[in-house]
Amino acid sequence: MKKRDISLFTAPLMAGAVTAVLFMLFYLIHGYYPFGERSAAWCDMDQQYVPLLMELKTAFSDGSLLLGRGGGMMNFYGVFLFFLSSPLSLISLAVDNSHMIWFVNILIVIKAGLSAASAEFYFRRVLPKLNVPMGVLMSVMYGASGYVMLYYQNDMWLDMMIVFPLLLTALFRLLSSGKWGAYTVCLSLCVVMNFYISFMVIIFTAMLGGAALYLCCEPEKRGSRALRLLAADLCAALISGAVWLPAFAQYTVSGRGNSLSDAFFGGYFVDRNFDKMAVMSGSSLVFAGAVLILVFRKKLKSGKAFLFGASGLAALIGVFAEPVNKLLQTGSYQAYPLRYGFIVILLIFSACGALLEEKPEKNHSLSACVISAASAALYITAAFTAYFHRSSLSSYAHSLWVDQKDGIIISVLGLFGGAVYFISLYSFRRGSIPKWLTVTVMAAVVFSESFMTFGINVAEAGESSDYFRVTCDTLERIPDEGFVRVKETKRYYYPNYAEAMGKYSIGHYTSLTDSDVLYTLKRMGYSSHWLDMDSTGGTMLTDELLLNKYIVGDPSGNRFYETYDLSGNISIRTDPYVPKGAVVSEVAPEELSGFEDLQRMETTDFIADRLFGESGTVMKHFPNTVSGAVISQTDGETMVSVIPDEPAELAYEIDVTGCKELYFDLFDRYSTDVEEEYYNSVEVSVNGSLKVSSYPSSSVNGIVDLGTYEDETVTVKVRVLKDFTAASFGVYTFDAERAAKAIAAAETASVSVEGNTITAKAESGGYVYLPVTWSEGWSCTVNGEKAELIRTLGSFCAVKLPEGGGTVRMRFCPKGLKTGGLLTCAGVLLFGVLLIVLRRKNSGVTGKAAVKAVYALSAVTVLIFYAAAPLVWTVVNIIYLIGG
Repeated sequence: MKKRDISLFTAPLMAGAVTAVLFMLFYLIHGYYPFGERSAAWCDMDQQYVPLLMELKTAFSDGSLLLGRGGGMMNFYGVFLFFLSSPLSLISLAVDNSHMIWFVNILIVIKAGLSAASAEFYFRRVLPKLNVPMGVLMSVMYGASGYVMLYYQNDMWLDMMIVFPLLLTALFRLLSSGKWGAYTVCLSLCVVMNFYISFMVIIFTAMLGGAALYLCCEPEKRGSRALRLLAADLCAALISGAVWLPAFAQYTVSGRGNSLSDAFFGGYFVDRNFDKMAVMSGSSLVFAGAVLILVFRKKLKSGKAFLFGASGLAALIGVFAEPVNKLLQTGSYQAYPLRYGFIVILLIFSACGALLEEKPEKNHSLSACVISAASAALYITAAFTAYFHRSSLSSYAHSLWVDQKDGIIISVLGLFGGAVYFISLYSFRRGSIPKWLTVTVMAAVVFSESFMTFGINVAEAGESSDYFRVTCDTLERIPDEGFVRVKETKRYYYPNYAEAMGKYSIGHYTSLTDSDVLYTLKRMGYSSHWLDMDSTGGTMLTDELLLNKYIVGDPSGNRFYETYDLSGNISIRTDPYVPKGAVVSEVAPEELSGFEDLQRMETTDFIADRLFGESGTVMKHFPNTVSGAVISQTDGETMVSVIPDEPAELAYEIDVTGCKELYFDLFDRYSTDVEEEYYNSVEVSVNGSLKVSSYPSSSVNGIVDLGTYEDETVTVKVRVLKDFTAASFGVYTFDAERAAKAIAAAETASVSVEGNTITAKAESGGYVYLPVTWSEGWSCTVNGEKAELIRTLGSFCAVKLPEGGGTVRMRFCPKGLKTGGLLTCAGVLLFGVLLIVLRRKNSGVTGKAAVKAVYALSAVTVLIFYAAAPLVWTVVNIIYLIGG
């Protein structure tokens, strides 16, 4: 076997192994598992990815990939496709849930190593003359890039880093040989493994397609290749239909899908540059590559070289133009403003590789060697100095954003690294320094910059393993009683952990959280932040209706709760008034209309009155004295203004007769904004004891339970911290005992869940009010006959039962899945047929039409994202500024 043929296999293995060893070395130095107890999980990885891996085990055992246990029984299919559909996720099935927080360390190593191996596989085949050591080092740069070091919390994005080089390899294989099967498979895999990031991959592939056809394909073959490229795109689109169609349908009803235009047109034309620079600075060859492309532009003689140079520069420039950058990321981002960054990195690395393919004439210069070595030594010194001062550069590891001071230093370090790469590669390209020195300098910079970025962005992140242990211990102590839910009195764990441990909960946090459900739960008084739908807040009545039986945490003075388990770090109690199933009532859902016009505590009063016939269970109280503030009412809104230089306080003296629960609320509008103007407006104390401070906040914005009081006078003081406007504001008493008796007197239907089917059995007629979130994906039968599923109380379900009761069965199938499945079947069939048909010679007319179609697709895509996006953004914002 020829040396080159051997390197086709050994070089990718070497790149993957070196990257994996680097990560394991960094783990060893910083005490990460398997060399210590530290977990790399924090932020999105801890809040979403780890618990969803745990939930995947439940889905494969006694759950469903279609129906989740969180979010009030939400559509889980899109969540699976967003986070878990990579084959590598299946490894987690062999891991015990109690070790999942540490297993992700190993998964990062696997994915980073495979990314490097995939990149080197691509370099070997697309740039076969590239020196092997240089190709391996650039592949290691890709696998240990700034993108990985900053965005690894979204572990599923690393899957796209693995597939993207394979997709480009398959694209050039199609153009050179006409073999299009691998390209079809890779493009389909992109969509299957992560439909969100695949959007960005597909856009860039569409942009490259026409240019690649023109630059990298002989004129007489373009028609044939264009036809195959279009056939591959069509087949991939159909084959992945069972993914993108239901996923898109779910996205459109999520909290993210309803604000794209506002997100796109908001902000500045140039923004978040330090965050983008931080990603690129961890792969500083990008900066050197951009300059080398310009310096050696006349040397980019081959079509591939010119393609990589032009596309790489265009992509890099687009990074810093927010309208382009945002639209490439579907219009918005809460953090991670360079989610397609691996594409930019690989394109510029490819241009560097194309420049390095040509062997330079040897004209070694001692001064060039000394300058290269000295600059590398200086950079290593600077990188290690930054590493040892990493705690003062770690703003990203604590907030997901790079502050100005850190951004300037990190950018300077990145540009310094780029300068070292430029000096060595420029000198090598001119023949001034030998290959071994160039490789040595590259290796030194790769190691030092990856070590530095790991230290700053990974090692300085918060520790989560102790928190994870306590969470698992707490949730394991809650028994499996069928369909009852778990809630928290305050944020003890992230919402997804309840469903991760096989429990039912109204809490859930992913980008696919349904906006209607989110707002319904806000209306009922539950806390939420961005798309993080929590189980805290609400009232006892809403808890009982939603079957929130197990109460995790300090009861906040609520004496109605009964003790269940006090043995762990966090106590567990139960609400004894939670019914044994879904409520069955003679009240028709139409009698509950008007629910959407109510606010928070009003919804509790409304439900008690309309559904259970108990009016007046909620009473709003007004302050006895107001000092240092002015209260006014306008159009149903309460405005509180602080008088300057005076302590502002509202004092309530409440005579409680009987046993009542006290609640406090301050809420204004329904949105998914991370921050609200009315946040941090008040602090509340009861009988001299502080109950809540800086309320509401991003983590505490549900109705506050102030405790249980019986036949006594209660003093509530609300200290006003700033001016605010609220749609719901005040102190309320709730007659929990009277409401509980009404619930206890109601008929109920037992509820059970099996896979994607919910069964409710009742012995009396009327309407069964199921605490299950409504979705277009539900189908329903009563006693085997098709029945109407009625949407009620915002986003919950009701079904009419005949006299004498019966059995309700609700089966869930995500909207678009059946149609998508038909598209997939058609795509597989078409793929098989076209593999045979396209072996024949195509007519010139068909080929010319295909070429024009590919060119048009590329041109339109480039114009939309790189021309129309900034132009439209500019025009709209100018009009807005002029018109106010």
